[in-house]
Amino acid sequence: MKTILPFLLFSLFLSLSAKRSTYIVHLDKSFMPKIFATHQNWHSSIIDTIKIAAPTTQNCHHPVPKLLYSYDNVLHGFSAVLSKDEFEALKKSPGFLSAYKDRPVEAHTTHTPEFLKLNPASGLWPASGFGEDVIIGVLDSGVWPESASFRDDGLSAIPKKWKGICKPGTDFNSSLCNRKLIGANYFNKGLLASDPSIVLSMNSARDMRGHGTHVASIAAGSPVKGVSYFGYAPGTARGIAPRARIAVYKFSFEEGTVMSDLIAAMDQAVADGVDILSISYGYGFGPLYEDSIAIASFGAMMKGVLVSASAGNNGPEMGTLSNGFPWIVTVASGSTERSFSGTITLGNGLKITGFSLFPVRTTIKDFDLVYNGSLSSCDSSDDLAQVPNKARSITICYSIAQEDLSVSDQMGAISEAKFGGALYVYGDPDVLTSNYFTNPGAVISSKDWKKVVAYAKTSAKPKVSISFQETHFAVKPAPVVSAFSSRGPSLSYLRVAKPDIMAPGELILAAWPSNTSAAVIGVNTFLDSDYRLLSGTSMAAPHISGIAAMLKGVHPDWSPSAIRSAMMTTANPLDNTEKPIKTMDYLRTSMLHLYPWEPDLLIQTVQLIQA
Repeated sequence: MKTILPFLLFSLFLSLSAKRSTYIVHLDKSFMPKIFATHQNWHSSIIDTIKIAAPTTQNCHHPVPKLLYSYDNVLHGFSAVLSKDEFEALKKSPGFLSAYKDRPVEAHTTHTPEFLKLNPASGLWPASGFGEDVIIGVLDSGVWPESASFRDDGLSAIPKKWKGICKPGTDFNSSLCNRKLIGANYFNKGLLASDPSIVLSMNSARDMRGHGTHVASIAAGSPVKGVSYFGYAPGTARGIAPRARIAVYKFSFEEGTVMSDLIAAMDQAVADGVDILSISYGYGFGPLYEDSIAIASFGAMMKGVLVSASAGNNGPEMGTLSNGFPWIVTVASGSTERSFSGTITLGNGLKITGFSLFPVRTTIKDFDLVYNGSLSSCDSSDDLAQVPNKARSITICYSIAQEDLSVSDQMGAISEAKFGGALYVYGDPDVLTSNYFTNPGAVISSKDWKKVVAYAKTSAKPKVSISFQETHFAVKPAPVVSAFSSRGPSLSYLRVAKPDIMAPGELILAAWPSNTSAAVIGVNTFLDSDYRLLSGTSMAAPHISGIAAMLKGVHPDWSPSAIRSAMMTTANPLDNTEKPIKTMDYLRTSMLHLYPWEPDLLIQTVQLIQA
């Protein structure tokens, strides 16, 4: 025992000291010895020196330090897998500035060009040639190159300034790029280093999540006629800069997303010659000097590349902003005047318009309208299953006073019970920005809820009919700042007001991979669509990327700061009622008095909003 215990302690010490992490390292390039031909040679030499300086962890059971990426365009330094001892040795290297551990990052149209007052006959669109020859680098989850939004019909040759590649990989070959999608690359060394057991399902620039395809087509998708989302938002889908070129840099995989891969993508994009970088990812709060996106975007700006980045989806609370650095365009999300609905017709002839995105061409005709006080929360599929004639019944679900019960939860219970459908009472503003609608029904206001309940209580055999796939263009006020859109100040830099600008980010129609489900009905029936409606500041940022690309096309000599200034100083601060733009959470609070609430419900709702 006396012999074994010291051995166990020594083994534990070796295990702890050899535990490895990925670090992002910043170096002062002026310290690079002249004997090195490239910065990669210098970085490799530093790693080789560490192997000698920290030999205690180098044996057959512990791997040696590993260089992942060398950065030289948006910042100077590298990312590497190191043990704690090796990291301490690294800090003694000549030119060392700072280092910190790699970290995960998260992801945060047929009508929006018109809503933004882009005119094909005059103004910025024709003046810029619709963005032709400007290159937008989209850093995201990849691309679905077969989408019609990436056709290159009518485009001229690829700009000579382009230095990038179309990198082949799993289910992706270089012939899939063209004069629109001029480049595709992917970066995953950091992700693989974070967990060597990971096996990538798609080791290429092909998009398996849809997010990157959606974002790229918003920024610069080619015009595609006759598209819709299961009948909603029909028309011609086009990007904001429909003749701009797209270069895709995939750093986000289904298996994970880390900062070191994002910085490698940014570094390569700047080297390749992009004009604009569009980033719909962020990582939250951290000191400015340890935020790689902040540092890399500053480097990109110094090279003349504008960075447009999403503000995050953690609103409406204050201080929830991502990407709040002074030198980039931080983009908030807002609504448009477009809405999607179904028409509810009660047995007494009363018609009510409610929000709906039920993705099936059908009409609910003379279903039983069920109102049962004990079932109105719609939180138990077992209870709902006991209702007679449930398959041809529409129930009324009410949850505004329950913080832990969402409309999506209620939809799940309705689907599991195989109920005919439901009318859901509007309480959470985010409900009106979601494309999740698994069963027939609509979301109605509390004012209309009272009318429906009164009819259900007084009619001997209450009936209801619902029609779907309706698109309207008369919402007022619009735009309104999305409730989910993150608010400033930026906790990493309190001295600058952020976000900078707002763009459409609610239920934006854009391209979608054909092998990734776009909707679900019932419990597990998945539907495909080449175009999908999505909401988020992720959708807002590429709108600004497209506008910036067109400004760059008109004024190629303008700096990123000049372009950002031009957009901010000419943006319209008024909504379509000619009043200052409001926030959705403000409207929700201020309009409570318009609805005939019962006193106890009003008190509960105010408490919920304040919470």
